[in-house]
Amino acid sequence: MNETRIQDKKLDLIITTPRGVKFKEKADMVVMRCIDGDLGVMYGHAPVSAPLGDGILRVYNDGTEKKYAVFGGIAEIENNIVKIFSTIAQRPEEIDLERAERDRKEAEATIMEETEEVKIHSLKVLLRRSLVRIEVSLHLEEEEKEKNGFK
Repeated sequence: MNETRIQDKKLDLIITTPRGVKFKEKADMVVMRCIDGDLGVMYGHAPVSAPLGDGILRVYNDGTEKKYAVFGGIAEIENNIVKIFSTIAQRPEEIDLERAERDRKEAEATIMEETEEVKIHSLKVLLRRSLVRIEVSLHLEEEEKEKNGFK
């Protein structure tokens, strides 16, 4: 009888992408990445809709954890049903790890290049401001020389 009660306290998780229902399973708890932080949902959670960010969806069930990659979308929680609508939702076995590593390295290198460009741009701004200050300051010196009869 206790086992039945525990089973009754499960969430229904349904993940839908543009191609239709991608995953459907029971869960004790679901933790998802929303745009303003993580949201954990357990049985009895109040109804809520939340925009999703890019992140890991964690599904806890009977002491085990599953992870899915979810990129954006919306979550709707009501009546112990967690509905996730996302453009991309992937199981670990669907992820091309080599491609993800290549993409990570390329993104890091681009960020470093852009960081250098930003530094150069900031230095150019600093240089320009310094030159303006120098020119204005020298102009003041020239005015003072003219006042004192020097040219």
